[in-house]
Amino acid sequence: MALAQDPPAGRVGFGPGRGGPAEGPAGGGCRGAGPCDKQVVDATAADRGRSLYAAECVNCHGALARGTDLGENLVRSLVILRDRVGAELGPFLKKGHKTQSGVSSGSFTTAQIADLSHFLKQRVNDSFRGSPLFQPNNVLVGDAKAGAAYFAGDGKCSGCHSSTGDLAGIGRRMTPVQLQQRFMFPGGGGRFGRFGRGPAPAAPSARRTVTLTVTPASGTPMTGALVLLDDFFVTIRDASGELHTWKRTPVVKVVKNDPFQAHQELLDRITDTNMHDVTAYLETLK
Repeated sequence: MALAQDPPAGRVGFGPGRGGPAEGPAGGGCRGAGPCDKQVVDATAADRGRSLYAAECVNCHGALARGTDLGENLVRSLVILRDRVGAELGPFLKKGHKTQSGVSSGSFTTAQIADLSHFLKQRVNDSFRGSPLFQPNNVLVGDAKAGAAYFAGDGKCSGCHSSTGDLAGIGRRMTPVQLQQRFMFPGGGGRFGRFGRGPAPAAPSARRTVTLTVTPASGTPMTGALVLLDDFFVTIRDASGELHTWKRTPVVKVVKNDPFQAHQELLDRITDTNMHDVTAYLETLK
């Protein structure tokens, strides 16, 4: 093993640019789509936030925060999805937002905003499969033709995927719920078997592996699968299975190749309509 310095025992990796904990020693480096610094919901704070939400927000945004004709779906709101204990929600509300009582949201205290953040994050979490409240609904509500156009156009999906190549027959192998989840979060591995039409997906292939190319101050560049990447150390596994670790310094160059990067970037610009249209299109690929 090429070892510049042993990482501290029990260290958990942090993904570059996101600042949150990695998936664990085996996954490492925040490989999947979405942020690593996920907010841990405080149930007590969420209960307090529920009271504030019921008093000031529920008529417009609905009991489950999924929106009504009067207000948007907060479960899909980028402000809420990006929020961390009020960091995004607070500045938004401080600008002044209509409430049921007529009181300006700009008067909400920092503590109230934090409680409301926990409540709304709880509603977001309830939409995940891991929640006991999750129920797979009919997601085939989009326009398949529009989905095909987005796939080949603004979505830029056809740059990596093909309806006659890697996606041929995918609508036969997966349920609509599975298709939508895999399209939006392709790094989920075998978690989709619960709703699948066939056996659970196989282990990630080489083309689905995040790799790093590390060039030390002296020596040749080395490429391998990402094991750990944080502010202090970088560890890769080469083709033979051997681990190599370097202490990160200004002279150690690290280049990341993430096959899911395009999907991660898509999360910031795709709309609900786009998502359902593409799901409807993928379902036609029998």
